[in-house]
Amino acid sequence: MARSSLAAICLLAASCCAVLRCSMAFLPSRGNPMPRSEVALTTAAGAAAVAGIPDAAEAFSFQGKEYFDIWFGIEPLAWAVAGFTVVAYGAILKNTALKYNKPVGKKPLKVGNFLGKDKENPEVEDYRTA
Repeated sequence: MARSSLAAICLLAASCCAVLRCSMAFLPSRGNPMPRSEVALTTAAGAAAVAGIPDAAEAFSFQGKEYFDIWFGIEPLAWAVAGFTVVAYGAILKNTALKYNKPVGKKPLKVGNFLGKDKENPEVEDYRTA
């Protein structure tokens, strides 16, 4: 428990340091104020980005009410077929694993004593003499 909380604290501290260090790259310096034209341009770009958010979320308006496309532009039949396919193949894989998986005993099989490489394969040149 102590290791995971220590790791989480270290990760949080590293993230905070990175945010503090990297945030300076995106801020203008204090000595040079922005010209008014750049402020207007930045404001217009921000407004355009906010106006484009509903389009990115596949939202649409119908009779003054905003709706979101919960199917991500894909037909519901295709979602149903994909869901059925995932469930069916999952069941097939589970059944196959249960059918062909043989239980292993608690003790490992003893196959013999240890033999060195030179005794196991006498035709291969000994690596210590090469």
